[in-house]
Amino acid sequence: YQWPAMGAGFCVSMFCDIRLTSDDSKLGANFVKLGISPGMGGSFTIPSKLSNQVANDIILTGRTFTGKEAKEMGIVLKSLPTKSEVLPESLRLAQQIVDTTSSIAVAETIHLLRSSQLEKIASQLELEAEAQARCFAAKDYQMALAAIRAKKLPVFD
Repeated sequence: YQWPAMGAGFCVSMFCDIRLTSDDSKLGANFVKLGISPGMGGSFTIPSKLSNQVANDIILTGRTFTGKEAKEMGIVLKSLPTKSEVLPESLRLAQQIVDTTSSIAVAETIHLLRSSQLEKIASQLELEAEAQARCFAAKDYQMALAAIRAKKLPVFD
């Protein structure tokens, strides 16, 4: 990650096969702080890729954490000292895969790793959409939007 990966951006990043960041990057799934439940597949990818305890911490607190903390929690493969190192290291890693492995074997392996999850993710995305619709209709979401517009932290009942 070279820029903050918050909310939907963080959830989309969890679909990546390999994730790199910098020590001072900001990450988080802050949905609950906005009065809504996770979307963008976050309720599927976060618990499926992390321990239950770490996933619950991230999703239920909505807290922001650094790239260095993300590495410690197993969210990213590497956290590099500076943002300027992320892209070159990503390209180096990709080149290593290209240069030292069979492209058909890599493609088939990725297919195998993902195929068992396809049906599960589809049904989870439907559940997320239903949950978010209920949250959007609730007063907590409206309170959160008003607080954000006023540049304040939302206070939920």
